[in-house]
Amino acid sequence: MKHNNLKLIIAIALILILPLSLLLTAVSLPSYYGESYYAELAEMYHRLYNTEGKKLVVIGGSNVAFGLDTALLEDTLREYGYDYTVCPFGLYAAVGTSAMLELARDALSEGDIVVLAIEPTSETMFTYFGATAFWKCCEDSPEMLLKLSKSQQSAMVGSYVPYLQERYGIFTEGNAPKAEGIYAKSSFDESCNMIYDRAGNTMALGYDTASPVALGDVVIEADFAEQVNDFCAHAQSKGAAVYFSFSPVNRSALADEENVQSYFDLCNRTFLCPVISDPSDYILDSGWFYDSNFHLNSAGAELRTIQLAKDLLAQLGCYEKVEYDLPEMPASIAQIETNTADERYFRFEALGEGWLVSGLTEEGLAQTSLTVPVSVDGKPVVGFTEDALTGAELLEELTLPASIESLPDRIFAGCSSLERLVLEHTQKLCSISDETFTGADKVRIFVPTEAYPLYREGDGCEANPWSEYLDRIFSFG
Repeated sequence: MKHNNLKLIIAIALILILPLSLLLTAVSLPSYYGESYYAELAEMYHRLYNTEGKKLVVIGGSNVAFGLDTALLEDTLREYGYDYTVCPFGLYAAVGTSAMLELARDALSEGDIVVLAIEPTSETMFTYFGATAFWKCCEDSPEMLLKLSKSQQSAMVGSYVPYLQERYGIFTEGNAPKAEGIYAKSSFDESCNMIYDRAGNTMALGYDTASPVALGDVVIEADFAEQVNDFCAHAQSKGAAVYFSFSPVNRSALADEENVQSYFDLCNRTFLCPVISDPSDYILDSGWFYDSNFHLNSAGAELRTIQLAKDLLAQLGCYEKVEYDLPEMPASIAQIETNTADERYFRFEALGEGWLVSGLTEEGLAQTSLTVPVSVDGKPVVGFTEDALTGAELLEELTLPASIESLPDRIFAGCSSLERLVLEHTQKLCSISDETFTGADKVRIFVPTEAYPLYREGDGCEANPWSEYLDRIFSFG
């Protein structure tokens, strides 16, 4: 009996000590994300809740952060007699649209307008919630936790230990997340408007080849539709109006422009709020985009903002022609280098104005170390076919230039000797899937020292699959 009592006492002690020890550990560690891109969500949240008067809230993912000029939208509406404070409320797809809806609910009041501008993918039209990403967003603003749904709060509890382990890893390794460049809090002004100069399109082919957009394949999860419609009903009960617009989409990445109408019909019949835009107006040429198929450059954000202003004014009953001198489409600023390193060892197949590595030559199969060329005949090398490295059993080291945008499933499965993968990416992560490294368990991944934090925190576009391989990622240089 005494033995059982002792075990009970020990169990109770552990239950009490563990949360306390975790809390003390969290308090003792420095704040790492307060100046990062993640931290801007707290600024958006505070603007939303601290604004007095009528608000125009635009909810979505990173297309909102990269594609909306808040001052321009306010000024344009005010010129035609409508006075709203614009509150952008979209930052990072890895957090999830579902969380943005929950965070915004209690901020709505009489006369407010909400515009839903969600990226047209099945991943964003889903009740997905990125708890680990949200911990980084609320590191210095824990009050946001109180606005989450109960299921989201439970997910936060469940992800706390992994998040704490990540912070501790940063502390011991000394590789803190970078807080510079576009993916930093400093790239936004006090009105949550992105002020970082996005002068043109940085993508080698003008679009992200790893993320094609197929409107006909978009599935809206039933639970997500229910959440959106519940949000609409709640907003209306507060005297606010909810409208559905569209995210900008890179035309070059669109696999099925003929399905624009069917996508419009899907949104129109699923969501219980008026669709105020024509999706064709938001399918734009690649010259208006920056570093993804949904991120606009500065001129593109100006163009999209004026289009949204036109749609809102028409919905509000103002049919005057909007007089505004639209910007010119900027020239591409993608850098195409001429390094052809080991070109003779590779085979290539065309992909638009670029190349995919499609295999190795007989001489290439005999190499133990290879470097993929940045370009061939002046055109960038952007990826691999699925069987490109078949037979590369002698390959021990492979170096990939930053022009490589994606790696397919099981690409290294036939490389039985591969031990070292060197990635030269410093600005944007190469896209991978859950199956990319299947069959390549012993491969160590080397990245530039200045880019190491990017592999830990992601590049702001979507969930970061590289975080699963942090124990295999090492820095160099």
